[in-house]
Amino acid sequence: VPKVIRRDTSLLDNSLLPLKHSELVGVLILDKLNETFGTTPSSLPKILPKSRPDLNVINASLKQLMNLFLINGFAWDGKIVTNTKNNNEGGGSASASGAQFVVTFTSPATLWSGQALKVRGANPVNDFYLKTAKVLLDNAGYKVVSTSVKYANYQEINTFTIL
Repeated sequence: VPKVIRRDTSLLDNSLLPLKHSELVGVLILDKLNETFGTTPSSLPKILPKSRPDLNVINASLKQLMNLFLINGFAWDGKIVTNTKNNNEGGGSASASGAQFVVTFTSPATLWSGQALKVRGANPVNDFYLKTAKVLLDNAGYKVVSTSVKYANYQEINTFTIL
């Protein structure tokens, strides 16, 4: 019996497929991490949907996301550097809006494939942390406005800014 499968009408434009793919991959990874670690001390910090938490909460969330990638054997080591403008003019907690994050993984599992895809100019690429961070930040009410993924020596360097 023949069966016709039709593409979702919202995805008829092929140029939208890499963005949708990245989003779906990020959602699946985040869901799996929450399912696996959600009730453990290693869980991601709880963030209310679209609550736009302060920079401290976003830093803690992105750091713990990195730690979960490391726990699962994605890379040998990782670090996060946060660059901010002075977002704390009124005192209190600093806003995360405008912050730039640089997440570096040493010897990630995707090093070779990531470099090969980058050289080919392929899209989508194997930026699994970035895909997952975008979904986490979107759920928190922030938008990732610029991204880059670079490979240097044995490192994958993800850089992104949020508003």
